[in-house]
Amino acid sequence: MIFCKKHGILFCMNKNYFVVDFEFTQYTKPVGKPRAFFSEIIEIGAILIDGETFEIIGEIENFVKPHFFPNHAAESMEFCMITEADMEEAIEFSDMLERMASMYVPGETYFVSWGNYDYHVIERGCERHQLQNPVLKEDYLDLAAAYKIYKGDHLTTGLAKAAEELQVTAEGFGHTAYDDAMNTVGVLIKLLDRGWAPGDFMC
Repeated sequence: MIFCKKHGILFCMNKNYFVVDFEFTQYTKPVGKPRAFFSEIIEIGAILIDGETFEIIGEIENFVKPHFFPNHAAESMEFCMITEADMEEAIEFSDMLERMASMYVPGETYFVSWGNYDYHVIERGCERHQLQNPVLKEDYLDLAAAYKIYKGDHLTTGLAKAAEELQVTAEGFGHTAYDDAMNTVGVLIKLLDRGWAPGDFMC
């Protein structure tokens, strides 16, 4: 256990890591943005890593139905290589939360992503669906921000570049949720192997 004096928080060294990447809708045109538009999750890739062995002990790989602005999902689907046939197999947002809850245990699991937008997009989605956000903010680990501090850099490094710098063999295609989650796992494990710990960043 590590105690952070600044925030009065105990960090458990062997908490599991729930590494998540969301692909989501965006509106990039200069005009015509619908009123109250927000980014909806259309794909989740998630990998649960044992905090002691660093082995994969759970996975989620699903497309997710957009409900509020489905007509504006085409551009993002094309960018993420998601087809209409894929969307026929998509699950509901609420089902996605249930699958996440089967692996992420609040207070006992780090919720890891590359960048901070994944937390914002699920928080906003839960708000609009009128569902409780299952992710505790204090569990959220922005690995991109942590890597920036680890490097002593003033700029945030992209996931592909970080994987290259740490000699992580890149998996699959960028901007596909499961592959991005797996590459984030690779960077996370490299940092942990080098002696980095979440408490170094979260304090």
